[in-house]
This record gives sequence, structure tokens and C-alpha cells, in this order.
Amino acid sequence: MGTLWVIRLWGDFDAHSIHVVERVSYEVLQSGIAPVVFDLRQVTFANTALLNHLIALRLHRPVGLVGADRLMRLMIEVSGAALPVFPDLAAARSALSADEAPEA
Repeated sequence: MGTLWVIRLWGDFDAHSIHVVERVSYEVLQSGIAPVVFDLRQVTFANTALLNHLIALRLHRPVGLVGADRLMRLMIEVSGAALPVFPDLAAARSALSADEAPEA
């Protein structure tokens, strides 16, 4: 299986705190081309600031989510964002590593 970046978030994420996620994401973008999974299991609140960041990051590399709560799943569905939600990191690794495989 291929390399996968995992960014574990905890706490609240809104327009005032998203800069932390943006900084870490930028560092990951500079470190290689591997897909990124955001582990949201410890996130207590997230609004569209986080969703917008995830959508923007998706333009640069495959992005997946683990542990998205009901509200995040609803925001993804309503926005039509192409952000897959996985039941666990193993499922995310398996699916996103397949994205790295060359097309036949």
C-alpha cells in the first residue's frame, strides 16, 4: 500500500481557528504527493471554514475523512463536495492508495 498522510484534528474549527489546519496542510503539500486523510474523530465543532479548506485541498491531492460527524456529512452532501468519508484509517488507506495506481 502507498504512503498516506494522516492529519488528526481535535477541538473546534471555524473562521478563527482554521489557520492551524491551513498551515499543517501547506506543510503536507510541500512534503510530497501522497493522499491526505483528516481524522475528525476528536472534532467537537466544524463549520464551512473547515469544509471549504478540505474542498480546496482536494484540488491538489486526494483527500478523505475518517470520523466525520452527522453535521459534517450533511455539509458534504449539501455542498456536493467530492470528499469521501471512510469508516476507519485502514479503509481510507486502501481506497486512496488505489487512487495512486496508474490508470490502465
